[in-house]
Amino acid sequence: MLDRLMHVTLLAAQSLDGFITRQDTPGSGFTSPEDKAYFRRVLAGFDCSVTGGVTYRLSRDLYQSSLIIQRLRMILTRTPERHAADTRPGTLEFTSEAPEPLLASLRARGFARCAVLGGAQVHSLFFAAGLIDEAWLTVEPVLFGGGTPLLATQANVQLELQSSEKLNAAGTLLLRYRVVR
Repeated sequence: MLDRLMHVTLLAAQSLDGFITRQDTPGSGFTSPEDKAYFRRVLAGFDCSVTGGVTYRLSRDLYQSSLIIQRLRMILTRTPERHAADTRPGTLEFTSEAPEPLLASLRARGFARCAVLGGAQVHSLFFAAGLIDEAWLTVEPVLFGGGTPLLATQANVQLELQSSEKLNAAGTLLLRYRVVR
């Protein structure tokens, strides 16, 4: 089992009906300015993050322009060798490791707080492996009726609400949950 000194938090924004993307639009462009500010602020508190290959490809320019941040961004992909030109050791790396050995190697490198940023496949892999400690969800007051769900596979995870906060007058909510073990 993973050394539990590594604290793992899932960060995601979703519609009220549980979708992290609109049915016809990839990415999180639907999120409020308040969520974007919140996301940038809290992400600074993590020393590493894990993102899936699809999410990376959708936001490649953003990842490339933000490389001055010293936090390690790990991209989980089936084909890390295809991203050799984008690799920046210690800042932007690509791997095909399963979640548990990936987090173990990050811990061995001295990382202690990891943000799991998605997408749905990555969320599911980390939940299925029992590696998520907390889930911080921004819920935007919109309904999509379809799109990418928070999880790509079925799960049975019990969460306990730790806090809730209204981020704006429109009703964007930040919900922080602890995974019950």
